[in-house]
Amino acid sequence: MTTEASATAAWLGIEAASTSAQGEAVLEMPTREEMGNRSGVLHGGFMALLADSAMGRALASVLPEGEKHYSFDLKLNFISTGRIGERLRAVARVLHSGRRTGVTECRVEGQDGRLVATATATFIIFLPATNS
Repeated sequence: MTTEASATAAWLGIEAASTSAQGEAVLEMPTREEMGNRSGVLHGGFMALLADSAMGRALASVLPEGEKHYSFDLKLNFISTGRIGERLRAVARVLHSGRRTGVTECRVEGQDGRLVATATATFIIFLPATNS
């Protein structure tokens, strides 16, 4: 499993808070003023990016080295607003990992523990070629 952050995740300050459990991942992201929408709260696209990143990291933890996976379906439910200046935490876990697809779920929480969003995603999996 690769644990290297993407350029986008590094630019946004997304960090792995926990990677110990197989099939689970916890990522955190600080929010900044420029991430706000016109209402002065976090733009939903940033929450989607955080959730998608956490779910991809969780799936990678159960797949063999050299695989590639990409989300092709993402559903996000906004529960409460993400506040500018707070650190969001995305807790993701794998629900299914097959030969061609994976399904994951995620909770995005504010630093006070309140539920900000829930998400599910389906990934296509490209396993590495074998010589057998």
